[in-house]
Amino acid sequence: MKRSVYLTSLMLATIPTLSSSALAQNFTTPLGSPTTPAALNSTFNPLINVGQREELGKYTLGAGDIVKIDIFNVPELSGNQTVAPDGTITIALVGAIKVEGLTIAETARLLEKRLAPFLVRKIVNVSLIDSRPLSIAIVGEVNRPGTRILSLSRNTATGRDAQAATVTSALNLAGGITQQADVSNIQVSRLGAGGQRRIIKIDLLNLLRQGDINQDIRLLDGDSIFVPGLADATATQPRQVGAASFAPDTFSIQITVSGEVNRTGPQTLTYARNAGQVASSVGQTTVSNLLPTVTRALQQAGGITQRADVRNIKIIRTGISGDRITISANLWDLLDKGDLSQDIRLIDGDSILVSIASAPNTAEFGQIAKASFSPAVINVRVVGEVIRGGTIPLTPNAPFTEAIAAVGGITNSGDWRNVELYRINPDGSLTQRRLVADLALPANEASNPSLRDRDVIVVRESFGAGLVRSAERAAGIIAPFVNLNNLLNN
Repeated sequence: MKRSVYLTSLMLATIPTLSSSALAQNFTTPLGSPTTPAALNSTFNPLINVGQREELGKYTLGAGDIVKIDIFNVPELSGNQTVAPDGTITIALVGAIKVEGLTIAETARLLEKRLAPFLVRKIVNVSLIDSRPLSIAIVGEVNRPGTRILSLSRNTATGRDAQAATVTSALNLAGGITQQADVSNIQVSRLGAGGQRRIIKIDLLNLLRQGDINQDIRLLDGDSIFVPGLADATATQPRQVGAASFAPDTFSIQITVSGEVNRTGPQTLTYARNAGQVASSVGQTTVSNLLPTVTRALQQAGGITQRADVRNIKIIRTGISGDRITISANLWDLLDKGDLSQDIRLIDGDSILVSIASAPNTAEFGQIAKASFSPAVINVRVVGEVIRGGTIPLTPNAPFTEAIAAVGGITNSGDWRNVELYRINPDGSLTQRRLVADLALPANEASNPSLRDRDVIVVRESFGAGLVRSAERAAGIIAPFVNLNNLLNN
C-alpha cells in the first residue's frame, strides 16, 4: 500500500509579513489556547457529530514523529528530522524549533517564518514520514480495558507501510467488546482547542447495517474511548454484532442452570468463532461457534426433563446497578412460531430456572422431544415376560406402549392387562402405576403416559399362565410315581 503522506507546500508570498515580536508572541502562546471570552464561554458544546469532519481534529506532531523537510533549492537544510522528546527539531542557522502540538501545515508556516531571513525563495515543504505510536485509553464494556499503544505504520515485505489507527482496531486490541456493549453509543473523548475535551459519538451499528465507514474514525494521540453497557439489562445485542470484526474471536461465560434439567449446577459456555459446531457434552465445558443462548445452556445441562414448562423459562440477571432482573423466555414460541427472540443471549453471571409445567399438554410432547434442548435419548428398563428384556434407549416423552413394542412385545405368559411402571421421583420417592399394554392406545397421561429417564417396566406372568405352570410343575413331580405304579401293576 502506497505510503500516505501529509504534504503541505506554502509560499511566503501568500503569508502576511509578521514582525519578530509578533512572531514570538504567536508561538509563545500554546496552540489553541483560549484567548477570547468566546473560547471560555460556558455554552461550549463538547459534543461532536462524526459528520463534522473538520471538527474531529487534525494530526499534530509529537515526540517520535519523523518528518521530511524540503527547503526549495537548499539541500543543506533539507532532510528527515525526528521530533525530540522535548518536542523540538533542529535546523541549521535557527537551532531548535518547538513543533510539538502543531499540525503539518502549521509546522511548515513556522519554518518559513523562522528561515525567512536566510532564503531567497521562501518555499518549505513538510511531510510526515513515520508517525509515533499513539497512546490511547479504552474503558467500559471491553474484555481488557486500559491503556493501549497503537502504531500507524507496520513492517511489511516491502518496507514500512501505513495503516489507520481507528476505533475498531483499538477495540480489537482491547480484546473486543463484551456481550453487553452498546456499540451504537460509543464515545471518543478528544483534547480539542483550548485544552477542552470534546466528545465524539460513534454508532458502530450504523457501520454494520449501512456500511457507514465515517463511524470508524481515526484516532489521535491522547484519545479516550468509552464503550457503555446496554441501558436495558434485559436487552441483547443484534446478532450481526457478534459476527463483527471488533467482537472477540473467543470468550467464556459462567452461568447456573436449575430446575427441570438433567444436570443442574454451574456451567461454562465457551464461544470460538472458528471452532465449528460441536455436539454438547453433558455436564462438560464445550467450545462452539454458537453464541451462548438459553437453548445451548439447556443442551449442555443434559436437556430438559418431561416435566419442564418450556413456556416459562426464567433468566435471572444482575443489572448495572446491582439489582436482580428476571427475563422470561417462551421456548414453545421458538418451536411453534420460529421466534428466535425467545432464545435469549446469555451473559456472564446469568442464572436459568426451568419450572415444572402445571398442566402439560401431551399433544406437544412429540415436538418438544425433537427440540435441540431436549435430551437425545432416555433409558428405560423393561423386565419380565417380554421377548427381549433389558435397558432400551427411547426418544424423550416416548409413550409407555412404545417401550413394550421396542422389546418385541409381551410373551404368551405375560399379563398385558396389568403391567407395572416404576418411577423414581426427584425427591427420591418411588411411584408405582399399573397400566394396560394395549398397543392401540393413543398417548395420554392417564392410560399411556410418556416415559422418563430411568423408568422401569415390569411385566409379570398372567394368572392363567401361572396356573398352567403350577399344574405343569405338579405334573412333573407326580409323573415318576405314576410311572412306578404302572410298572408294578404290569
